[in-house]
Amino acid sequence: MSADQSMNREAASRVVRPTSGRRLLALVLLGIAIVNFSLFFPVNRVAAEHGPPFFAFVFWYSFGAGVILLVVAALRRELPRLTTRHLVAYAVSSFLGFAAPFSLLAFVAAKLPSGIAVLLVILTPVFTYLFSLLARTERLHWMSIGGLVLGIAGILFVVVPSGSLPDASMVGWALLSLFVPACFAGLNVFTELYHPPETPPFALSAGVLLTGALMLLPLMLATGQAYIFPGPDLNGDLGLAAAVVINLIMWPLFYFLIKLTGAFQFSIMNIAAVVLGLVWSMVFFAEVHSHYIWIAMALMLAGVLLIVLRPRGARGVKVG
Repeated sequence: MSADQSMNREAASRVVRPTSGRRLLALVLLGIAIVNFSLFFPVNRVAAEHGPPFFAFVFWYSFGAGVILLVVAALRRELPRLTTRHLVAYAVSSFLGFAAPFSLLAFVAAKLPSGIAVLLVILTPVFTYLFSLLARTERLHWMSIGGLVLGIAGILFVVVPSGSLPDASMVGWALLSLFVPACFAGLNVFTELYHPPETPPFALSAGVLLTGALMLLPLMLATGQAYIFPGPDLNGDLGLAAAVVINLIMWPLFYFLIKLTGAFQFSIMNIAAVVLGLVWSMVFFAEVHSHYIWIAMALMLAGVLLIVLRPRGARGVKVG
């Protein structure tokens, strides 16, 4: 291992030591992050049904949130740095953690119940462990193997039984949605192996969001999805505006909390946000899920818990 990689690993594992005040702050911010992230899924569905096409939707909320965060960073004199290392970090983080998964979520939002789409995101720690094994940054452990088996069993309960989804044609879209947690997991492993340079949260968030917008702009134009805000449907515009606000909160909180609590504790946010997202799907859209879906959620939750609670000596990479 090179000296540079060693320094990166030390930076990745550096977490502010908790005091009682910091623990309280972390709990409050985690609560905000959970509610904020969980609301993205119903907002995503509203925008998909009433607003711009999926590439245009993700482009505009990433661009809008990125510009606002850039202004905030400039006022704090923390503009994103443009060295090669920073640009690579922005590009890979943006593609794996934003442009690819959120475009896919926007694409399938009108094709799947929002509760199903949010449910599959819970598999992020399972995919992270699998990719970590492939990258040889993680060791085999019986609890983690059990977690993988339970995660796969949960997927099967979603796609195999005839009554698990409202329509049998949704099976393909559910399987396609698995690329979302796979992308998030890829970001986790990338961050562990090639930790981005130290950058303040507002500057890093602005860099990631604006890089994502640059990636999506040619796709939006090439697919004929150009969209001028405001659009013809007020509900769609409100969904787009809400997505901007959610991302304004989500990305700086993500980078701040990772430094404050560490990735292991932060993984709790993903699990809680998924469960709350299922609640929102029932509250806002009156979705009623079959017993197969609830069994699938229980299996996935059990699998995730086996992975994140395995003995510390077996944990070589962050899993959430």
